[in-house]
Amino acid sequence: MKAINFTKIALEKLKHTQETYRIADQKTTGLSIEVRAEPSFIKTYYAEWSYVVINKEGKQKRHGARRKICRYNQMTIEAVRNNVNLNLANWKRTNTQTGKKKTVEDLIRGFIKALPTAFRFKKDGKKIKYKQKTIDSYISLLECYCLGETQTDEVIQILTTPFNIDGSSYYKKILKDIPIDELTKQDIKIWHSRLETKPISANRALAALSVAIDWDSQKPIPLLKITNPCLRISKYTENKDKRYMEDLAKVLEIRKYCIEQMWRDPQFLCFIMILFEIGERLEDCYGLAWNKPNSIVEQNKCSGWIVWNKKEIYLRDSKNRQEATIGLTDEAFAALKSLQNLVTEENTNASWAVGSKWVFPRPTDKSLPINNSSYRCKIRDYLFKFGMAERTLVKVNKKVDGTKGKRTKYKYTNTLTLKHIRKTFVTYYGRDHGIENASMRMRHSSMEVTKNHYYNEDQEKLKVKHMYGAGSNVVELKKVANDEK
Repeated sequence: MKAINFTKIALEKLKHTQETYRIADQKTTGLSIEVRAEPSFIKTYYAEWSYVVINKEGKQKRHGARRKICRYNQMTIEAVRNNVNLNLANWKRTNTQTGKKKTVEDLIRGFIKALPTAFRFKKDGKKIKYKQKTIDSYISLLECYCLGETQTDEVIQILTTPFNIDGSSYYKKILKDIPIDELTKQDIKIWHSRLETKPISANRALAALSVAIDWDSQKPIPLLKITNPCLRISKYTENKDKRYMEDLAKVLEIRKYCIEQMWRDPQFLCFIMILFEIGERLEDCYGLAWNKPNSIVEQNKCSGWIVWNKKEIYLRDSKNRQEATIGLTDEAFAALKSLQNLVTEENTNASWAVGSKWVFPRPTDKSLPINNSSYRCKIRDYLFKFGMAERTLVKVNKKVDGTKGKRTKYKYTNTLTLKHIRKTFVTYYGRDHGIENASMRMRHSSMEVTKNHYYNEDQEKLKVKHMYGAGSNVVELKKVANDEK
């Protein structure tokens, strides 16, 4: 934009042309005059500035904004300059021309964009990056329950429906659209209350939003100037899922089946066997390697590897990132040796994985380990086979290709999942070796974690027939005859 010194003579000389144009003032930042095209013959003073907008992809884009001051000759040039100098900073901050203020959404977008390179702080002062699993969880929670980016109509309705506060008034604000300088603890409380029907998700989303606000507070110029409003908000009570396989005979039946039928589906049945024998998390068993990789880079790609000479598995715990050595039972070690033999032999159901460094390679690509979706259908059928899932017939369709037969479709409902195998392991280990040893074996931070989330007491053993030694130690009192004194 061309700039001149705004004087009455200079502004009078500005001519109207076939196109509208603007001229900036050399003495006043942000002041310009617009000369409208023929035949309107209008000259207007404007204050102009720019602002940055972060889109959904986290990219920054600069936009222009302006505010009308007055028509030419309605105010003196000095009065117009004083008006702009006094108010331009406030106009930039509030951006009244476009109605755009920094909102909660802007804060969340910035946090999501920074997550891959952000650091979390530990008590010892060391900085480590967020785990990819944590990053994915935060992004999923914030996008769904804070920004409303979901295809679930129920969640969208929960986040947008006016909320009845006291029976007479309704709260109509949507969290993501609240200007960041107007955000209060009451706004967070009402948003959290809206998610009452989803207590676990509400608590997780509140924690994720609190982390995002803490991240913003670390910036040199934070968007939110007040103390984190997510603090000291009461969370919903979560029912601890401590379900486990109560029938020990069923556990032994599954283990026997895995051992005897491993030739049918070696990798999958060995995977199930290992879960029962070592009780580790699914993610820690996915990336097991047959042997320790030679380079540090390759070691970091594994969740662990087998130490054959010690009958152990070396793990890098996915929860606390600490190293751990897990002793293998005789049954687990024998299952791994059997799988290794089936892989190296020709014409077996496991020989397709020969050459892979992974104990459980992905069926579609043996250069990669399995993930959550690799055994999806097999796990569904396995759970149903051993009574850990129920199914109902949804519909029966005749085949459309003219052949005989029908195609059935079932809906499966799990009563137990593979995650409950870990709780089964902890329960029986704790009953045999004590809850303290079970907590140490699972590397929990405290016995409270073991008791609240994993361990189930044997209710029968808690019952007693006699107290205080009464029973075998009871001494019958000698009866005294009526005439004895």
